[in-house]
Amino acid sequence: MFTVLVIVHVIVSIFLIAIVLVNVGKGSEVGAVFTGSQAIFGGAGPGTFLNKVTTALAVLFFATSLALTYFSAKRSGASLMEKAPKIEIPAPETAPQPEKKTDIPTPPQK
Repeated sequence: MFTVLVIVHVIVSIFLIAIVLVNVGKGSEVGAVFTGSQAIFGGAGPGTFLNKVTTALAVLFFATSLALTYFSAKRSGASLMEKAPKIEIPAPETAPQPEKKTDIPTPPQK
């Protein structure tokens, strides 16, 4: 199950990258090269069709990402914090207390 999900995730990732590069942006950057192939969608078709495909692929990408995270946590059986070695920090040594000097003169009282 986990391996199948990883394969689906990689395929969705590749398609998502490709569809984002094909999209014609407002500045017509990279997508301008592929405008001739979008003529089959009609005048207003490419924007809405490509936007819907991009949205569907993005939702599928996030869903597979969350599923992979969930199944990965289930496979390991424990969190990273539980697997971390316990470190014992020794108690700090107490510093010797300074001796009270009684030969300090006290101010005269009035």
